[in-house]
Amino acid sequence: MARRLTIFLFGVILGLLMINFIFPDRIKEQWNYFSLDYRVIYHLKQDTIYLGSDAMCRLECLSIDQDVVLQVLEDGEVNFDKSITDSEPCKTYTVEKENISAVFELCSEKVRLQDFTIDNDTCSCSN
Repeated sequence: MARRLTIFLFGVILGLLMINFIFPDRIKEQWNYFSLDYRVIYHLKQDTIYLGSDAMCRLECLSIDQDVVLQVLEDGEVNFDKSITDSEPCKTYTVEKENISAVFELCSEKVRLQDFTIDNDTCSCSN
């Protein structure tokens, strides 16, 4: 019995090492999917991101490119205290990174950047 278990575990470990060698970082990516932050940001990045009127106004006012704001999805963290996760049909998530805070609306058919704030922001675009 112990010999069978040893051989089984050896096979599992050997298989995991082969998968990690053939598909680098695949196991780490799958393991990260259990993190709620990673899962939300993963779904936000999967779709085309549309801009809301407040976000467009703020981009024009600050004269920055939308890619600067969307960098929040690379290393940012979801602030679930500021997010509205039980709304229907769209959920609202606040993603924060250093000095940027962005509010995304995640619907089944699209993702929309509602608004964002940057430290030292002097624009007044709220409707």
